[in-house]
Amino acid sequence: MNIWRLNVRESQIGECIHHKKFAISARPKNPEIQKSDILLLQLVSSDAVKLDKQDARVEFALIFDHYEHDYDGTLSRAYWPNAGKTWPWIMHCYEIVPTIPFSLEKLKLQNNYAGQTNPVLISSKDSKMIFPFLLRIGSIDEIEAKVSKAKDISKNNYYLWAMLQSNDRIVEDSPDEIGWITEKATKKIKRNVELPIILKELYNYSCQVCQYNFSPTYGVPYSETHHVVWLSRGGLDHSNNLIVVCPNHHRIIHEAKPVFDREKLSFVYENGLQETLQLNNHLKDQFMLRKIEEWATVRRKKIMEEKLK
Repeated sequence: MNIWRLNVRESQIGECIHHKKFAISARPKNPEIQKSDILLLQLVSSDAVKLDKQDARVEFALIFDHYEHDYDGTLSRAYWPNAGKTWPWIMHCYEIVPTIPFSLEKLKLQNNYAGQTNPVLISSKDSKMIFPFLLRIGSIDEIEAKVSKAKDISKNNYYLWAMLQSNDRIVEDSPDEIGWITEKATKKIKRNVELPIILKELYNYSCQVCQYNFSPTYGVPYSETHHVVWLSRGGLDHSNNLIVVCPNHHRIIHEAKPVFDREKLSFVYENGLQETLQLNNHLKDQFMLRKIEEWATVRRKKIMEEKLK
């Protein structure tokens, strides 16, 4: 598995997320790009300066699948109608993953990867230094270690908030997409591994409803996460659809099925009890809270259709 650097403008990031495609003028040789190779999306330096992201030029990576030859520019014009140019090669990818934000030039790498050429191969030694920044790659324990390390070096939880925003941007640019995995011949909705970890770290594993924290009493951090709109009902792995809860609240929410009042950020139970989230720093966007319910309606229909296949 090789890692490659792609220079990309901020205006192209949304298209890369939505289409999982990138266009290049020439295919690299010796080596060729292979399936499952990682393509870092690095913001061009001018955009990084405008957005004050000189230390965070890489926030996303594509996972390569295959090439398609665009002989006459038809595909280029279809995928990028506003680009004003065409490319002979379209790179199709099967996944886009967020990273812990970083910039290649800020790492102590052996080689210099500046320049406009796309794509550029990252050396194997330099790749080892980049892997710790790639989320969704590795075991759950490895991902937890990456997120924990990011929290330790982050000022005011900057990296945690940045990772949340990157995850949400992926969801918002392709909300109707449903990823599936098969475990023991059973098809299940593909889950986002790092999002619950990031949120738990943000709230120091405290329940957002009652603020209970296991650490002072038991010496170990523990909490769970709950989807406000359940995954089985079309809910998304988006931060505005996920809250951190203690096991007691997680269980009773599933048993009692209270209505979630998005204006008051409260669970309203059938007997009239209302429990307002005491910790709600990441749930400020009312527009997104309502948008998630709209997306869920579309996704639930697609989920039911997929289950029948």
